[in-house]
Amino acid sequence: MELKVLSKYKAVLAEGPVYDYELNKLFWVDIDGKKVITHDFNVEEEKIYNTPDVVSSLCVIDDKKIVVTLRHGFYVLNLDDGKLLQLYELKDIEENRFNDGKCDVLGRYWAGTMNLNTQDPKPTGSLYRFDGNVITKMLDGLYISNGLGWDPDNTVFYLVDTPLRKVFAFDFDKEKGEIYNKRVVVDFKDEPGRPDGMTVDEEGFLWIAHSRGGKVSRWNPRNGEKVFEIKLPVRDVSSVTFGGKEMNQLFITTMSRSGEPQAGMVFTVKVDVRGLKSYRFKGIL
Repeated sequence: MELKVLSKYKAVLAEGPVYDYELNKLFWVDIDGKKVITHDFNVEEEKIYNTPDVVSSLCVIDDKKIVVTLRHGFYVLNLDDGKLLQLYELKDIEENRFNDGKCDVLGRYWAGTMNLNTQDPKPTGSLYRFDGNVITKMLDGLYISNGLGWDPDNTVFYLVDTPLRKVFAFDFDKEKGEIYNKRVVVDFKDEPGRPDGMTVDEEGFLWIAHSRGGKVSRWNPRNGEKVFEIKLPVRDVSSVTFGGKEMNQLFITTMSRSGEPQAGMVFTVKVDVRGLKSYRFKGIL
């Protein structure tokens, strides 16, 4: 496998990669750099949008708009002029901020919060579901709500809590948008680093970024076994998603805290399995 650097932009903390199949574009955020970055594969062009506060995740609406999570709320970012429109500001506690988030098959935006004391975090984080007009708390007592995703049949929901070094699974009721029956499916106790961002492939296996561990690993959630890994030339790997016209290309985000020359860049590599396409946000017209 040939690992390549995709991005021109070097992020402080690149996260939340989303590949939109229709647009043939990759989107990601630089949380601490307060930027949204896009790479258009049709013309091989990269664009950067500034945000007024930390920006942690995104979902595509259409070719003109995306929805993003800033520190405490959901906002629409206009891709033509870079302007932001507030959709919902969360009355959460001040020591939290939004972290990772994704849209489900019906276009609802799931996003979690995290305690800002990353050295000694407290379980003040929660997971929310945003339907466009209504926000619903789905879980609380989280330390750092992180990587999330759904299995190919949309019957299982996965969520990482980074300091606990575990990936949890829940039964997922697609129509009601509800989750039940929490259990551990991956335990990172013997792994270097901590579990961060995550994606799911067409076989239902989980691909997990190792923050401080310098790699991405593939896991079978049915037995908790690691089956494959890709090592990167940087320590702090933050997230991963699938994309490309064959959906067999991994896009891997990193952060520049460890100081390696390529830290903060987005890497790409082709693998022998395909991922699941991302879902768009359907909360507003």
